[in-house]
Amino acid sequence: MKIGLDIMSGDNAPLSNINGAIKYANNPLSKDNEIILYGNENIIKNNLSLIKKHKDRISFIYTTKIVNMDDSPSIAFKNKRNSSLIKIIDDLKLKKINASVSSGNTGALLASSLLILGKIEGIKRPALAPYIPVGKKGFILCDAGANSNVKPEHLVQFAFMSSAYLEHLGNINNPKIGLLNIGIEENKGNQLTKDSFKLLKHMFPNFIGNIESRTLFDNKVDIVICDGFTGNIVLKLIEGTIKNVVNNTMKSINKHSLSKMVKPVLFPVFNDLKKSFDYEEHGGTPLLGVNGIVTKCHGSSNAKAIENALLNAQISYENNLIDNIKIALDKNLNEE
Repeated sequence: MKIGLDIMSGDNAPLSNINGAIKYANNPLSKDNEIILYGNENIIKNNLSLIKKHKDRISFIYTTKIVNMDDSPSIAFKNKRNSSLIKIIDDLKLKKINASVSSGNTGALLASSLLILGKIEGIKRPALAPYIPVGKKGFILCDAGANSNVKPEHLVQFAFMSSAYLEHLGNINNPKIGLLNIGIEENKGNQLTKDSFKLLKHMFPNFIGNIESRTLFDNKVDIVICDGFTGNIVLKLIEGTIKNVVNNTMKSINKHSLSKMVKPVLFPVFNDLKKSFDYEEHGGTPLLGVNGIVTKCHGSSNAKAIENALLNAQISYENNLIDNIKIALDKNLNEE
């Protein structure tokens, strides 16, 4: 298969992206897959020595524009069609590549994917579904930023797409679904959550009800459903909280008179905790619902994160993510 990588996007571009492609090519799990780097011609030529060893598997598509993180999605799509972020989606549509990976502007990536690839038939809104590695098994959070304003039927579709994703890529049969809310009672929340609760309860035997943010780490669910505005806040809050807890705890230990004795024991424990939620360990997030494999990476992704994002894109393609979402939707329509 061929995976396109946008090397011009992200805080650490382009070297982190190029080095991520090299790490992926060195990984036995990548098989003989090809990586196509999308980016500025001069930058690519100046870094040819880095990829010389993998010239049979790494090729290039030259682009002339860059979509910045603060660019308006509509203006970027109109004026920067030859950017690495948008060109890669064009080639995905033309089937020149099988999957794409980008650390770029989320809004521009979402808009380009919708306008170029379109949505899977029957899907009303695409959604970002990152894996949150907390507790014993973690959970999928959907939506984590693609949709600020949603309707109950959108949340239901998020549940169908996330379930298909977990069942076929995570090997979890009948994943448990929870609706993020301010209380566990059915009548809690706003009109969106109340109406969504009724639909989810009717359509998913494995829907366990509302889940509060304080119990997200209790391994009660495999999937947490919410609107993208709430989900993005939750995602960044968890990320920041874990890092701060670990860092502040280690600072406190260092101040203690017994720090030299306990640090060798505690440091590996806290380092593992911090590492467990590090975006570089889990790569990118699939944009569920668009008609192609689009993987969105953290804006601060380093080479390790890019390597894992490429692996995630590979797994999504090899496990027929798009077809499995279609099957889940068709099954739902037939049961209604």
